[in-house]
Amino acid sequence: MKLPRSYKLGELAELARKEIRSRLVELGSPDLPHDIEMVGDPEVIIRAISPIEALEPDCLTFAVSKPYLVKAEEGKAAAIILPDSLAGQTKPYLQAPAPRLVFSVLLELTIEEPSLVQADTSQVRFKNRASVDLGNDVIIGDWCYIGENVKIGRGCRIYPQVFIDDNVVLGEGCVIYPRVTLFRRTTLGDKVIVHSGAVIGDDGFGYNQIPDPGRGRLLHVKNEHAGGVLIEDNVEVGSQVCVDRGLAGITVIGAGTKIDNLAQIGHNVRIGQDCIVVHASIAGSAKIGDRVFLMGANVKDGIEIGDEALVLAGATVLSDIPAGRMRWAGFPAQDAGQEWKITALARKELPRVRQFLKVFKKAASFEELKSKFFEAETKKDRN
Repeated sequence: MKLPRSYKLGELAELARKEIRSRLVELGSPDLPHDIEMVGDPEVIIRAISPIEALEPDCLTFAVSKPYLVKAEEGKAAAIILPDSLAGQTKPYLQAPAPRLVFSVLLELTIEEPSLVQADTSQVRFKNRASVDLGNDVIIGDWCYIGENVKIGRGCRIYPQVFIDDNVVLGEGCVIYPRVTLFRRTTLGDKVIVHSGAVIGDDGFGYNQIPDPGRGRLLHVKNEHAGGVLIEDNVEVGSQVCVDRGLAGITVIGAGTKIDNLAQIGHNVRIGQDCIVVHASIAGSAKIGDRVFLMGANVKDGIEIGDEALVLAGATVLSDIPAGRMRWAGFPAQDAGQEWKITALARKELPRVRQFLKVFKKAASFEELKSKFFEAETKKDRN
């Protein structure tokens, strides 16, 4: 992608250093080392930022493995961003612990400013404007609704058609994209991003089952949810995510956690800090530790998952998972290595078991069973 102007490679390296350092400070890790080393000619001119599969003339790209490095050096790239484990041979390069991050930060130079503009007063509906506390430099787009006793922190960006209910608090620098719903008693920390169509603080799914045998009925009597939602600093919530408010307490999403699109988070769930949640369904009152990865998993209500667990796609968690950097998979979730061994064994042996049972039903004696079964196995091997 074309840059708005030409840059020298050394200039881009310095821009990336400053921006990454600023973000680490903002995230509370100012002493975390993350240097970018310049190797080669810093005067090389860069006119574009391009991924390895779409190289442009005079571009800067990145490579995280030897095959990609070879492709970059043979292609149109003027310079490359590399991890500490690789070194270029023919072109200047920037070396950093996280080359993808450096690439991403510099790619932002190609992005145009968002088109959000301040709505006319008549195009925002306030339930009670006098009760709304708007910080400095807040932009609210067209056709938003804002309830009473609402606080919106400095520098927030509220895109069109957002619904903000009563008693909602937004910290500083939040970005709320179109058609987001923030129900009552929802609190967002600083720099929270909520993508289009997400619903935060909707009613939890809870019912009391009351049998009425005389009428052949099973009545589902609703539990009213009077709690709220707390989303801490630097959380990102994807499109079409639903986060239910608590029954009487609050549902909590910990600082730094990132939630991908189409996740369901039930009432009174507590998710720790710095987690990754992808296409997951988390039932009510589950407790997720810090730095947990949930990748397309289902979590039963009331379950506890310890810090740093890796719950892989398709796993269904029916019992507690201890803390530790261990992979979990399967139904029900178990040690992923064990699950995959069982699956591999089943794929290999189940057809043989099926063949054995077919022969077993027809055999008149043990000798006939052995003869016919191994005869069938021999024919199978020949084919």
